[in-house]
Order: sequence, then structure tokens, then C-alpha cells
Amino acid sequence: MYYTSTNKEELELYNLIVSKDENYDGVSTTRWANVIEHKDGNLFAILVNPKYPAESLETIESLDSWFEEVDIM
Repeated sequence: MYYTSTNKEELELYNLIVSKDENYDGVSTTRWANVIEHKDGNLFAILVNPKYPAESLETIESLDSWFEEVDIM
């Protein structure tokens, strides 16, 4: 499951909160997750950490259709 937002900074803040509360040392683990940009550039997502609910953010189950399709020949 992922949180989504049109505001990338909201998701970066969520990442900072989780990383700080989980005591990531910045050496072996530097952050909870990467913020992922939708292919259209108007929406962002981050992996949900179940220990840190963010009721102000929307959720989606998967990132299907978020990336450009690549033809492999």
C-alpha cells in the first residue's frame, strides 16, 4: 500500500518522520522509502509504514499504470 499526494514535500516529511522515529543511522539505512513520481508528473507516492498512519494522505494499493510502458523487442 502507498500514500499519495500532489505535494511531494508532504511525502518527504512522512519519510523523515518514519526514518527519525525508527532511528535510521544514515549509514546502512538512510531513509524509510523513496518518493515515487507518477509518469504524468502530477502525483507522488511513498510506501506506507503500518506503524505510522497518516490520515491526511490518500492511499492506493499498487502503483500499476504509474510508469511508462517500455517496449522490449
